[in-house]
Amino acid sequence: MKAKLLSLVLGSIVGVASSVASAYDIGSMSIDEIEVQAKKEGEMTFSVWYLQDQWRIFVREFEQEYGIKVRIPEGTLEGNMKKIIAEKDRDTGRMDAVAISLDRADMFRRMGMLLDMSVIQDGYRKTTLSGEPRDNKAFAFWGNQIGLAYDPDRVDESTLPQTFEEMSDWINEHPEQFGFNDPNGGGAGQAFIQSAIRNLAPVANYTQDKVDANVTKTWEPVWSWFESTEGKYVLTASNADSLSRLNDGEIAITPAWEDHMDGLQQKGAVAERMKIYIPEFGMGGSGNMVVVPVNAKHKAASVLFVQWLTSKETQSRMNEMFGSAPQHPESDDSKSLISKGQRQNSTDFFSNNYKNASIRAFLEEIIM
Repeated sequence: MKAKLLSLVLGSIVGVASSVASAYDIGSMSIDEIEVQAKKEGEMTFSVWYLQDQWRIFVREFEQEYGIKVRIPEGTLEGNMKKIIAEKDRDTGRMDAVAISLDRADMFRRMGMLLDMSVIQDGYRKTTLSGEPRDNKAFAFWGNQIGLAYDPDRVDESTLPQTFEEMSDWINEHPEQFGFNDPNGGGAGQAFIQSAIRNLAPVANYTQDKVDANVTKTWEPVWSWFESTEGKYVLTASNADSLSRLNDGEIAITPAWEDHMDGLQQKGAVAERMKIYIPEFGMGGSGNMVVVPVNAKHKAASVLFVQWLTSKETQSRMNEMFGSAPQHPESDDSKSLISKGQRQNSTDFFSNNYKNASIRAFLEEIIM
C-alpha cells in the first residue's frame, strides 16, 4: 500500500514538474532567459519532410553550440500537418519546430495555432515569401527557385531565351531539345505551365484562393500554344527525369528546381557544367517557413532553434550545403547556382487552387 502511495506521489510530482516546464510565457522572456530555459529542456524535434539525413548532419552545429539535442523524425509534409491539427486541443503536443509551406503557415496563423516569436525578430527575419508582411508566428528559412537548367556545351549562352517569344522560337528551331515534366510529376513542370499562362493570357491575380471561372476561360491561347508546339518539346515523367535527360544529352534546356539541381550536382548525378538561370519572362520562386505550435513541449528550445536557423550565419551555411536561397538579407549567397541579379525575375507561384486548375486544364486540353 505504501509502495503504491509512493508511486502515485512520485507520478504526481513528475506530472507537475512537466506542467511547470511548459507553463512559462515566451512572450514575457528575454532571449537570454529563453536560452537558459532551452538548455534546461535539453532537447527538441525539428519536423522537416525533405533531406532528413542531411538535416541530421547539419543541426549538429546547433547541438554543439547550445548542448541541445535535435531529433529529426521521419515524416511527410502532409503527415506533419495532420499531426499539428490532431494535437491542437492538447495542453502539450509532440511537435516542436516544424518546417511548413507558406499557405499552410497562413492557415495555421488564422487558426491561432502558432507561437508568437516576436522576441527573435530583429527586422531581418522574413515573415512571408510573397505579399504583405505577416505577424512573427512564422519565419522564412528556405528559399527555392525554379529556373531553366541548360547544358552550356550545347546551348550558346548568348542566345538563351529571355522572353516567352524567344522561348517559343528556340523550341521551334531546336525540336525535341526542350523538355518539361508532366505537371503531376513535380513543381518544375507546373511552374513552366504557370509561366506560359502569365505570358500568354491576360493579367490576373493567381495568388488568391478563389478561382475565377472568367479568368480560366482566358487561358485558351495558352493551350493553343502548347498544341502548336506539340512534337517539338519533350514531356518528361518528373523533375528528376528532366535533369537526368539533360545530363544524358537527350535535351538541352529544361525547367528545374535550383536546390534540387544543386543537390544532384553535389552527389555527382548531374555534371557540374550544367547551369540554371531565371529568364526575363519569369519562373516561380518560393520557399518554406518554420513555425512552432503554441502547445509545443519544448517551446524555449524551439524558439532558440528558430533564431539559429534563420540567422545570417546559418542561412549562409545552408546556401553552401543545400543550395537553398538565403532568406536573410545579409547572408552570403555566393554558392547559389542562380545569381542575385536574376532573382528579380522570380514570380509568385499560383495559389493551390489556381495551381490545381492549371494542372487539370493542361491535362484535359493537351494530354487527354
